[in-house]
Amino acid sequence: MAKDAGDIRTIGVRGTEFHFERSLPAKERKVGERKLAALWVAPLAAAGGGALAAATVHEFDDGILYGPSSIPGVFSDFPGAAAAEVTVRWLELTSEQLVIRAKRQRDIMMAAAGVIAAIAIVAISFR
Repeated sequence: MAKDAGDIRTIGVRGTEFHFERSLPAKERKVGERKLAALWVAPLAAAGGGALAAATVHEFDDGILYGPSSIPGVFSDFPGAAAAEVTVRWLELTSEQLVIRAKRQRDIMMAAAGVIAAIAIVAISFR
């Protein structure tokens, strides 16, 4: 599903809408051998707030090809390129959140183990 309103395109991916806003590159750029005509950017937020990322789709000057910035290759339609970009960026963002959560849990467990060890040492010494 794609809706186009000039400089904003709305893409639906698995029941969630993402709003890509068009901007022009600050200077002439190439991606591979293709000249970049515009960038389409949609912000992504991790569940529970916190981390942010951006899904970026390159629009090339030929007017018919689009390239997700996260993977090599081109698509002939914007919705396909946007869906691929959103999926890859969302997986990266989710993975980063899982790593942060696992580190936090490890830190809590290590602190708890230290407290238990200290209590055990104190209990043994006063026996």
